[in-house]
Amino acid sequence: MIHIRKVSSSVKAGRTVGVVFVLALIAVGAGILIAWSMGNHVTPVIPTETPGDTTTQPDTNSPGLSNSSVIPPATEPGRGAFGRPFTNTEADLDPRPWDQKLDGILLGAGEPSDKADSILALLKVSPADAQPELAQHLINMAQDDHYDGVAGLLTNATTQTAVSTILMNDLLNRRNTLKLPMLLAIARNDDHPLKDQAKDMLELFLQADYGADWNQWSSAVDNWLQTNQ
Repeated sequence: MIHIRKVSSSVKAGRTVGVVFVLALIAVGAGILIAWSMGNHVTPVIPTETPGDTTTQPDTNSPGLSNSSVIPPATEPGRGAFGRPFTNTEADLDPRPWDQKLDGILLGAGEPSDKADSILALLKVSPADAQPELAQHLINMAQDDHYDGVAGLLTNATTQTAVSTILMNDLLNRRNTLKLPMLLAIARNDDHPLKDQAKDMLELFLQADYGADWNQWSSAVDNWLQTNQ
């Protein structure tokens, strides 16, 4: 009886070992199958955006989207679209001829000194044949206490001679403190077309001739003005 029980225990132990071995084989097979399945599975690649680049370029070739639909880049101060600098257009400029502009100045509102400045500015950009007429209107508007612009035009050796002559004749009717220093400035300018006329006027006022000694002329003018206030 004792021997039979031992045999039965050995048989049971052998069966148990066999079951465990079979289960191990099944587990190994399942692992191989899973590994093979994962090795043959292709994971789709999702494109990612470059860090920092959040803009999307429009497809101008797509139907219904023309080049005019593309929004130009932001502009900088003083520049238009695509970085081009702003420029004056014809609409920004006054297309009227000089005589119509002159009428607008003369008939418009404003003080005589303001109108004189406007006429002077117009004269500088007008045709040569228009400048003498503008000079006539200029001297009518220019005041003795607002004469710097006219003085600069008169003493400029490149000013048209016809214009300088008009201004010179008007100068002789101005106050002495304005007239004599201006005549002196013209007379001592060798390039000025009216230098001889200006020197003759100085001789007439001062009753003297100091030749080319301009320091002496200047002193004589100062003394004359102090005596003839």
